[in-house]
Amino acid sequence: MTDKQLQGEWRGSIPSLNDSVHLVLGPHPEWKGTVKGTIERDGSTHPMVGDLNNGVVTLEESADGTRITGTWLGEVIPSSCGREIRGNFQASEEAPAQEFMLRKQP
Repeated sequence: MTDKQLQGEWRGSIPSLNDSVHLVLGPHPEWKGTVKGTIERDGSTHPMVGDLNNGVVTLEESADGTRITGTWLGEVIPSSCGREIRGNFQASEEAPAQEFMLRKQP
């Protein structure tokens, strides 16, 4: 997977939290090879940035636009052709990790 494949619209869930998410990611205007966009969850929309490093996708959301309030670490499912990411979401360093799944929308 490349950063260009990470761009686009994604839908997913955090099953243990009964939480569904909608991400819209595009190229980051300042940092080449990274993405910037939004995540919609819990009825609100927050900024999100992310990158891909050695096959690991890292996405960070911020409820206030300044501090990181959620970290998503995942890997692309090999058989998905870059269209499915699974991993762990953490709301804070102290919070337990929760499994997530994201699927790229057509």
